Amino acid sequence: MQPTHRSPTDLQVSDPLGVPGAPQETWGAVQAHLADSARAGGRLILVTDRQGDRLNAAYAALIVQDGRAVIAAPAFGPRYGRPGAEALAELVQWAHERNWPVRETVLNSSDFVRVLAEPDAEEVGRLIAASNPSDPGIYTTLPKLKPVDEEDWEDA
Repeated sequence: MQPTHRSPTDLQVSDPLGVPGAPQETWGAVQAHLADSARAGGRLILVTDRQGDRLNAAYAALIVQDGRAVIAAPAFGPRYGRPGAEALAELVQWAHERNWPVRETVLNSSDFVRVLAEPDAEEVGRLIAASNPSDPGIYTTLPKLKPVDEEDWEDA
């Protein structure tokens, strides 16, 4: 028997989940989508537009399971404040608890919004191929975010 090989065009890509920049709404949409996916066998690929700048990073989530892929809007990570950092930590913890590998890929900022808003199978296949294994701990440890100084608002 020959091994099954899926080309990127065989991948079924669903419409994106969530709302860009809205961590809690997007995490809720992802949870609803994954409600029946408690089993192992999936992959979580975090897509970011920054490398080496985690405190300012935005993340979208690419969830791959059973030949299907869905992207959650860029709404995770410290760029979206404490709610974004917490939503990212919860998402990664969810995947880690199910033994899903956590991977990361960087998409240049000029393509970040376009690809994530209207993904096609070929582009999603490239994101999967370009992803690298990542340590879940770097996403589940909440960063120390600089508090907003009220005096800064008064001067504006």
